[in-house]
Amino acid sequence: MKKPRRRSCSFSLYALLALLVSLAGVAAYTAYDNQRLIVVEHELTLPRLPASFDGFRILLISDMHGAAFGERQARLVSAINRLDYDMIAFAGDMSDSLDGTADPASLQAVLDLLDGLTDKTYIFWVDGNWGPYALESAAGSFGEIPTDFGDQRQARGVRLLALPFPIQRGADRLWITPRLSEAVLEWDRRTFKALNYPQFEPAHAKAVQAYQALRSSGEVKILLSHFPLPANLPAAETAAWQELDYDLILAGHYHGGQMRLPFIGALYIPSSNDGLFGTGFLPDQNIVKGVSYFGSTPQVVSAGLGASSPVRWLRFRLFNTPEVNLVTLRSPAPQP
Repeated sequence: MKKPRRRSCSFSLYALLALLVSLAGVAAYTAYDNQRLIVVEHELTLPRLPASFDGFRILLISDMHGAAFGERQARLVSAINRLDYDMIAFAGDMSDSLDGTADPASLQAVLDLLDGLTDKTYIFWVDGNWGPYALESAAGSFGEIPTDFGDQRQARGVRLLALPFPIQRGADRLWITPRLSEAVLEWDRRTFKALNYPQFEPAHAKAVQAYQALRSSGEVKILLSHFPLPANLPAAETAAWQELDYDLILAGHYHGGQMRLPFIGALYIPSSNDGLFGTGFLPDQNIVKGVSYFGSTPQVVSAGLGASSPVRWLRFRLFNTPEVNLVTLRSPAPQP
């Protein structure tokens, strides 16, 4: 009876050793993989895109959360500066602090990235759900009053996307716009009017004017939003977000699930906007990153660069290489 026990003990020891070696291997790979960077390319045909914008390339960068890629972001800057793009879209959560003093290293990581960029012709920025915020929220969702954090970005060539902005090529334009809908404007009006913020009135008037102009326009509209728009919203909310007839949506927030398992994918994604739909554990893998559709509108969701968690030692990505996304727009082929 003693020999089987010795075999059992030996087997248990070997099993424990194998487990420890496997965990050490995963930990080593994770540390290595979190410092890698890949460029994920997408090519999308937009039915209304003018021929003058054919080949227009957008670099989508999201959810860095203060991650460092070499000294002064040298590897990230080098990778970006080697790319051929027409516009950079920052989709929020680039730093990892809730106010302007919480994490100076995280804030500096963003400044180092911006300082290193060589092409700053068009750089657009929207805030995420982690601060510090670039735009003063007391002015409403579309207030144009920058915070100190926002001033630092503007000084480095960043356009804080408070209101829609046109990019012109000849007689043609496409619009880059923040989340803009009649429902959001009405929420702003009621909430901030009741709070009696003096900055609100001019900001809200400009937002209403911009919304009305875009709604009647047949020009291409690209929504830059931190939060993706889930495909399974209730009909009323879906209709509200389709008012402007967006041609393309660019977003982040999900981190590609942050922690992924081979052959399974993302284990969890957060709500897309304080409790919207299609999120939680074992989500639909088609929506967590890459191209999906909101109605008939293509939506590119970046898995982002960094990681977040209330628990600091859980701020890592598992089997989820940091990425930026290069989106090439195509106009329809000419009809014969």
